[in-house]
Amino acid sequence: MHRRNLLKLLVLAPTPVLTNCAAGGPAGAGPGKVFYVSPRGDDRASGLSQGSPWRTISQVNSQLAKGTIGVFDTVLFECGQTFFGKLRVPANRPTGGGYLTFGSYPNGGDRRRPVISSYTLLNDASAWRQAGPNIWATDLSPRRGAGPERGYDGAQGGADNIGFLRVDGKIHGRRVWVQDDLLEQWDFRCAPNTLYVRSSANPATLAKDIRASCDGHCIALGNSVQVTGLRLEGSGGHGMQGSVSNVRVEDNELAELGGAVLKETTRYGNGFEAWINSSDIVVERNILHDIYDVALTAQGSSSTSTGGWRNLAFRNNLIYSCNQSLEFWSGGAPAPGRGFVNCVVECNTCLYAGYVWSEPVRPDQDKSVHLLTYGWDLPADITVRNNTFYDAVGAYRYSSAPTPGLRCTGNVILQRPGGRLKVGDPETVEQAATWVNALRNDEGSTFQVLPSRSGVDVAGALHRVAGLRPGCRPPTLP
Repeated sequence: MHRRNLLKLLVLAPTPVLTNCAAGGPAGAGPGKVFYVSPRGDDRASGLSQGSPWRTISQVNSQLAKGTIGVFDTVLFECGQTFFGKLRVPANRPTGGGYLTFGSYPNGGDRRRPVISSYTLLNDASAWRQAGPNIWATDLSPRRGAGPERGYDGAQGGADNIGFLRVDGKIHGRRVWVQDDLLEQWDFRCAPNTLYVRSSANPATLAKDIRASCDGHCIALGNSVQVTGLRLEGSGGHGMQGSVSNVRVEDNELAELGGAVLKETTRYGNGFEAWINSSDIVVERNILHDIYDVALTAQGSSSTSTGGWRNLAFRNNLIYSCNQSLEFWSGGAPAPGRGFVNCVVECNTCLYAGYVWSEPVRPDQDKSVHLLTYGWDLPADITVRNNTFYDAVGAYRYSSAPTPGLRCTGNVILQRPGGRLKVGDPETVEQAATWVNALRNDEGSTFQVLPSRSGVDVAGALHRVAGLRPGCRPPTLP
């Protein structure tokens, strides 16, 4: 849904509007240096004032790698502007003691979130060549330093592993593996440094804006990082990912992510992913939508004697139109210190799981759910409480195995008539009492039957659930 359709939430929802762009840097910025980034900047400048900003994400990454940007420093992107590239935080940063902060600074009266974009732009008709009847090809070779008309230049990799095409605002996600399967307009196939697209004419003559989402995370996290007030978009991989400690992610928008190939023909892409060996993480008041896989997840296989997740909080986020809203899984042999410890998911508003561009092109269409669990090998201490789960295509939950240590309580689950509560179980939302009492699921939660399915209406859904969870305040778009 376009963000203008959510403007009415300013009137309908009894929640405060969050400031997207901080006046003097984000709250919690460290005591170190502050660097500024603007499309009007110059990478040869100092970057230390709004009058002498850097220009590119590549420059930020270079200075991070050199150590010019230090432990307590802050990097601010100009509000209302788009920056093509992927942020790469060094993985060996120290933990605790403060944050390296990524945030925003105002551009006059413009306080829209700065955009960190992984989209390559394909709008130059001369860059397309005909490669067969109704088949067109374009070069995806990295072009370091290319101008904004190119979009992401491939400097951080992934340029020829495309997750989806966004054509005049509509996402097309059908990726195929052989040329003969390019059957419908905007079907696509990737080859080394080349993209093939099914099109009745030169694609750039049929659309004003063609974007390809390139593989790789928008932000590869390191330890002791704070990210606030940004929009991350257009990655074929994850929005943010890492095995990290001491991380805060607040008041961001993560949108239009995933679909690139992880291995062979397996596609992937989440919003925020805490990989195993992560601790002390807060993900709060963010908006996540239009994501191939799951919005928020903690997952991984143990490779160390202490592999796990400790002190993890996902709270007060607004999630809609992702294939899944929440996911937990673990692999490996149980041992002392391994697994999930003190992990809390609370006060999130999760709408329309499976109502997303990826659902019709996935091989596992039965897993379009709000809460996904599987591979439950390591011990768990996870509480899912006081959330709202609204209308999922497949079911409220999917679990491939029992989930000892996962406690769901105080949630509100709303499904359409006949909507399943769990994939593989017979109980529908109308039979919630049987599901709760007989199977000991979601004790203390409430269940409601929604009107008959009538499509996705995010504003209407938020209006309907406003007040169901007192004290839980999902963010709203400005």
